[in-house]
Amino acid sequence: MPSVGLQQSDYRVRKLIGGLGLSLPILLTLSEMELLSSMSHYYYYSLSSILFIVVLSSFGLFLISYKGYQKDSSNEKISDDFLTNIGGFAILIVVLIPTQCANSESVTIDALCASENYPLLGHMNKTLNIIHLISAGIFIFTMGWMSKYKFTRGQNQANNKIYRLCGNIVWGAIALLIVLVIIDFFQENFQITKYDVFILETVALVPFGISWLIKGEAMEDIKGLFSKTETLHE
Repeated sequence: MPSVGLQQSDYRVRKLIGGLGLSLPILLTLSEMELLSSMSHYYYYSLSSILFIVVLSSFGLFLISYKGYQKDSSNEKISDDFLTNIGGFAILIVVLIPTQCANSESVTIDALCASENYPLLGHMNKTLNIIHLISAGIFIFTMGWMSKYKFTRGQNQANNKIYRLCGNIVWGAIALLIVLVIIDFFQENFQITKYDVFILETVALVPFGISWLIKGEAMEDIKGLFSKTETLHE
């Protein structure tokens, strides 16, 4: 598809979204030097809560501001803009309604939960937790859709294969998460490992970040930087 209506700023937004996607699991883990059961539980630590809120809010705002290609009425029912708006608002809900303060695999957070001295918008409300989980699922699902169906409209078949693979991995990760949630509903405290959710969230975010970076032509920027460096040394 030709880049009709695609603005230069959209390429910058793509790179920013991709970079945030790749960096989030690393930043959260390094900020506390501790692995928690999910990324959302980092909301209950001081430093990582700032990173969590800032990065996810940036996700939401960047996605809402992203316009992408104009919709091709002949074969598309949903535009890039509409799809990223859904993902953007969903991830903002994840920030505004955090996960419940439980099952974090952290002694410190467990003590915080027991004292009921929740930070910011923290809670132990199961209904709010369901809203959080659904919103996170919608965000991941829409990002998989972007990779698998929206990014593959270009003529670069090599990149299209990467986008499809990334989309499949994102959807595979969310499918496994849904299965784990369903099993846990019927079999309380079911876990394959203590960090199932964190691992699958990372598995979803990494290909998501890669696909956005490639679509933002980040590799071309890197190649251009190396070319300039080589020219300066000649």
